[in-house]
Amino acid sequence: MWEKNGIKKNKAQNYKCTDCKKQFQHEYLYWGADINIKRQIIKMLVHGSGVTDIAKVLSVSKGCVIRTLVKTGTQVNLKSSKKYYHKVQIDELHSFVGKKEKKVWTVRRAIIYAYDAETDEIIAVTAGKRSKKQVKDLFKRLNDLTIDWFCTDNWKAFKEVLPYERHLIGKQFTKTIEGVNTSLRNSCKRLNRRTTARAAPKFLKESL
Repeated sequence: MWEKNGIKKNKAQNYKCTDCKKQFQHEYLYWGADINIKRQIIKMLVHGSGVTDIAKVLSVSKGCVIRTLVKTGTQVNLKSSKKYYHKVQIDELHSFVGKKEKKVWTVRRAIIYAYDAETDEIIAVTAGKRSKKQVKDLFKRLNDLTIDWFCTDNWKAFKEVLPYERHLIGKQFTKTIEGVNTSLRNSCKRLNRRTTARAAPKFLKESL
């Protein structure tokens, strides 16, 4: 059941579900505000569609797609399967266009996550500016776990945050998580460094 719940700034009638208390409109002037469109955005992201492709297919802005992605990501709360881990690998994930010197941080941010090779699970994840602050946030998310060793590359922020006596530095300690990064890039178009995908030929676009 639903009931009327005031008027929006655009003069449209607003409604509220009496059961779940969510607000909605019967018709949206902008499709990006429709909850069904937001759900479709998430489905397409999960199945590997890129931000630009989703915006074009659903007739919404790229900003709408990115905002939906970030909002959904911040609501993710991972629960580890164990309380004790011997070695945890930590790495940051980003993309770049053309050359590494021209890096483009994913959604203007970096994804930093902790991974356990024995259980093949991502234990904790954070997203934000590629900074010491984000490493601290990730470390905080691991506080409830007992971890013998943290394995990372030579990034300065890892050295400053992770405990020195339990910190292993070097590519030889992060081989597995580097492989996971490759898998994530293959399954998520937003993370692709390069792609062999090409736009549809002009004659095909005109016929669609």
